[in-house]
Amino acid sequence: MEEKILAIYDADFTVLGEIAYAIGKVTGTRSCSLCDISHGLNPLGKKNWRSYCETRPEIEWIHRNDLDPNTRAALTCGLPCVVAQDSMGCSHTLLDSEELRTCNGDITEFDAKLSSALARRTTTLDDALAS
Repeated sequence: MEEKILAIYDADFTVLGEIAYAIGKVTGTRSCSLCDISHGLNPLGKKNWRSYCETRPEIEWIHRNDLDPNTRAALTCGLPCVVAQDSMGCSHTLLDSEELRTCNGDITEFDAKLSSALARRTTTLDDALAS
């Protein structure tokens, strides 16, 4: 089964969306824990996140306005989140917004949590196939 990993921001990828998010972030009225992990206050992204993307190219980092309606409808959690999407378009939550928040903007913590979630998912799938 071919899966892809989607890291979905709770922000829009438009000029106005980026400006609104930046203003909200500075004033404390907006937050996205996935944005904290990847960008912080750097619009180009944190250096360690950019390096991480090179080592984990299977992760597709997308904004909420980039979601197609079917993927959006298939989400079983709020944004931001990280999901595995199977070849049938079903989404399975790997990291929800609370798990992302507990990363405290740290890409190393994010990777540890994601790796653990992927290992649990693989074990669950293997057990299901063995039954």
